[in-house]
Amino acid sequence: MITTENEVKEKLLQGINMVADAVSPTLGPQAKTAILQGFPPVIINDGVTITKYVKHDDPYVQMGIQMVQNLASQAQDKSGDGTTTACILARSLCNSIFTHYRNIENMRKFQEELANIQQFIVNKIEEASEPISEEDVFDVAFISSNNDEAVAGMITDAIKTVGKDGVITVQEGKTYKNNLIIREGVRIDEGYMSHLMANRENGTCELENPLIFLSNIGFRHFQDLLPMLEIAAAKKRPLLIICKGVEGAAMNNLVMNILNKTIEVAAITAPNFGDAQLDELGDLQALVGGRLYTTESTDDPTLISIDEFGSCDKVIVSKEYTTIIGGEGDVQERINTLRQMADDMEGYDKDRIKKRVASLKGGVATIEIGASSAIEMRETRERVDDALNATKAALAEGIVQGGGMTYADIANSIAESAGQTLSIVDNMLMDALYEPIRCLLENSNMTEEVLNTWVLGGFNALTGEFGNLKDIYDPARVARESFLAAMSIARLFLTTSVAITLEE
Repeated sequence: MITTENEVKEKLLQGINMVADAVSPTLGPQAKTAILQGFPPVIINDGVTITKYVKHDDPYVQMGIQMVQNLASQAQDKSGDGTTTACILARSLCNSIFTHYRNIENMRKFQEELANIQQFIVNKIEEASEPISEEDVFDVAFISSNNDEAVAGMITDAIKTVGKDGVITVQEGKTYKNNLIIREGVRIDEGYMSHLMANRENGTCELENPLIFLSNIGFRHFQDLLPMLEIAAAKKRPLLIICKGVEGAAMNNLVMNILNKTIEVAAITAPNFGDAQLDELGDLQALVGGRLYTTESTDDPTLISIDEFGSCDKVIVSKEYTTIIGGEGDVQERINTLRQMADDMEGYDKDRIKKRVASLKGGVATIEIGASSAIEMRETRERVDDALNATKAALAEGIVQGGGMTYADIANSIAESAGQTLSIVDNMLMDALYEPIRCLLENSNMTEEVLNTWVLGGFNALTGEFGNLKDIYDPARVARESFLAAMSIARLFLTTSVAITLEE
């Protein structure tokens, strides 16, 4: 156990700096890559992946590393991008705190000032945000994919085809060429019932050509599920169960089958409730075919036959949602029926049916990644995922000026608001907000003399020109969540004074 506050902060800071130093070279269009141990080795410039590989033998230093690893996951979960920026901001904030914490006379007042300036910065980011135009979609995807025109083009085409709220998935292709495929499909806002159903590496469960069981019935006894599991095993096909719930012995045995690799299976909760649940299950039946078992009928699911299962090309199940791609049902007939129903309705009911039609009609865009090697495939997929997430974030909440200039402009606003009386908090935040531009310049091999000239209007790291940031944007959500994630680490670092390891 370490009880000396200075030593605690010193150890934590060492870990924080290690992670930030590892990911900072990956920022910007002139970014470098990292090679990660494995067979084959992984060559990548994705920040969140790199953070997971950083380790240290000292348990106290490792705590600092883990703090940033959690930050990276937090930023990735909330906005899908911006991990590297979050790490860079956190490094600057924590180093400033380490320099000044001994001079803080009133910790409560300091924390209040920190909270106030945090809100000021968040407000400024939101004020700077502008809606994204169709032309800007390509630019955001281009920047986020590390200036890959082909990837940016596919993402743009996918969004134009399925709409900004449409479903877009990324998967590994079977050739060296990238490909965009549009198929029938839907996304359900329900994820797997147990994390043990997911792949440990990426947190998803992918089922190729699965059998699909549809029902609003709940299951507690394993015998009720056994017939459908036996059919799936005999046909050597994966199984997706969509039902009211799986509990008790039924869930325990289902998980055991998964762990023993007896069968590939995933179970998700049927979407919505009551009549709305039956409506959405009916929509799914129209997509995948098969039979819908309900509590209102006398049908016994234990007597199910192979012809009563639905089917599709692929299912991707994550913690939060499920994507069904390429069903074998007749979606168009269902769409026509729903449209006729909507003609006779008004208000909420009419709007709900319109949303169901839009969901069925939109389809699923699949971006297939081509590569000539496993190493190239991994690196490309990470870039495509980042670019897609960033573009979706931009569509949802708008865009701000990229190249670090939004942060820099806010730093200048802090200086203007404070006048001649800059506090420790003011200086700490200003220094952190300038850091992304400094990092971009360093990654572009600029000299120290040039580093001091960036205030002339920004720096285009792609062209090497100052004052030319046309068509360079960041999603507002990414800018905000990266900053908030860094502030979360800074507050924890500020208040930590004791460190205890499990071995003690």
